[in-house]
Amino acid sequence: MKNVYTCLSVRRYILIFVMFITVGFLSYTPLKATSQWSRKTGVACNYCHTVFPRLNPQGEKFLKNGYQLEKASDKNYPITAGGVLLDEISHLFGFRLNITPVMMETNSFQQDSSTEKTNRWTFGNPNWIQFFVAGSIYKDISFFTEMEYTTGGFKLNWFYFNFTNLLTTSYLNLQIGNISPMEFASYPNRLPQLPNLKGEVFLKKTSDGGGENSVNMSSARPGIQYFGYNDYATLYLGVSPGTKGVSVNQLLNMWGGLVLNLPESVSEDFEGSTVTIHYYSGTDTKNTGVQIPELTQIENKFTRISPQLNIRYRNMFDLQAAYVMAEDENWALAATKPADKFKYSGMAVEAGYMPNESWQFALHYDKFNSNDKDANGKYIFEYQRIVPVITYIVNQNIRTSLYYEKDLSDKDAKSLIDKISMNVRVMF
Repeated sequence: MKNVYTCLSVRRYILIFVMFITVGFLSYTPLKATSQWSRKTGVACNYCHTVFPRLNPQGEKFLKNGYQLEKASDKNYPITAGGVLLDEISHLFGFRLNITPVMMETNSFQQDSSTEKTNRWTFGNPNWIQFFVAGSIYKDISFFTEMEYTTGGFKLNWFYFNFTNLLTTSYLNLQIGNISPMEFASYPNRLPQLPNLKGEVFLKKTSDGGGENSVNMSSARPGIQYFGYNDYATLYLGVSPGTKGVSVNQLLNMWGGLVLNLPESVSEDFEGSTVTIHYYSGTDTKNTGVQIPELTQIENKFTRISPQLNIRYRNMFDLQAAYVMAEDENWALAATKPADKFKYSGMAVEAGYMPNESWQFALHYDKFNSNDKDANGKYIFEYQRIVPVITYIVNQNIRTSLYYEKDLSDKDAKSLIDKISMNVRVMF
């Protein structure tokens, strides 16, 4: 009887959310977008985005070309002052807002030790505001900075320069600063279709986060990245000291990838579809610089390999999938390196369908687990979820989404945390 009641309660919550989001939709009429890039280029947001922040093939070209629709020339800049090419200041500034009006999480609230966990509700959560300054500042020189404010304070996410079309060729470009190793991959885990979700397998840190230089696969880190491209392929190679610009240790992390692209000249319907092989390696450490004789530096060499796929169809259908194979030589950073390497693997899949410019129906799935199990036969760590999402594009720069996150992990039912949330994102 209790299970029936719980099922009815969840259905009631879903009905309330659907009614709430429907009322919001009826209050708006789709309008033309007015974002930062639109102010500069004079084109609508959907020229570069399917449903923002997800880039379409044109948007990916715009990114690789240093935020330029074509190779830069003096005419791209409204002001020339003593040989210095200047853009209008409004073309460089932008904001993003992220608000969760309502969210419900199962098994997340406990009144006291004598009671069982019940549902927890969140109302009017202002997740963050992002202030970003970006654009081309000279012929083939551009930059991107993003500062985020949450209730915990300010932080810098991305902060880098692009030097594109060096020697007047698309085969020679550089990114320098706080960059992502997976910027150009088929599943970059950045600028996703569903911005509230990430492929969690990409975010698992080396040494389980316990090292001096523990990093994941996709988040921002200081470094230098080369990339070269044409209509059919993109090659990228990068190097980073790790978590900070000043080296934590004497070792460097390195990565590289090859992306094969299907151009419009081959198939107009499937333009922008890609396959990627991505590789990342480095060394995490412990006890670096400790001046105690019995404590020597401990190393954990690691590798990450990820084949990826992106299938696009007429800007209506967008499927991204990736598999990750991870290996750490000394996962626990033990004083004596174990004989066997620690391994885990997982996947992330995200698919979106847009029947028109106002709606997107999407599904996200990700899973990962360790190869090793504990004494009870359980994986040392395990994660699995599926998330259906409905998004209404109020305007090309305003999206409202309804998420239902179902926890599929192998845990006791009372420990599973499912989430239903409404989210609003705006960029201007």
